[in-house]
Amino acid sequence: MWQAIVNWFKNLFSRQAPVHREKNGLWWQEDNGTVKVGLDSQVINELGDITFLETPQVDEAVDRNDQLIDIEGGKAVETFKSPVKGQISRVYDDYQNDPSTLTKADNPLLVEIKPA
Repeated sequence: MWQAIVNWFKNLFSRQAPVHREKNGLWWQEDNGTVKVGLDSQVINELGDITFLETPQVDEAVDRNDQLIDIEGGKAVETFKSPVKGQISRVYDDYQNDPSTLTKADNPLLVEIKPA
């Protein structure tokens, strides 16, 4: 009984921010002062075999609606815009080094932005 009450309080105070999903397949979530940005797996699969991925570098400034992610697949090329204004605080380099691994990832996280 006590454990159920403790778990209830933990859940009450440990809620995560909602994940925002754009129509184009970009998703983002605020988390401890940063905004995590990634792509929906379905969009990646629709692009086909991923051959190219480009994102800004760490410490680079971005404005809302600036070009954030360029991705090229066997079927299409897409550009995704930044959901927030800020500074790039982290880039997930594994995908940069081998973009084809994006097709195996589940809703991959690509960059983190420290909002301005």
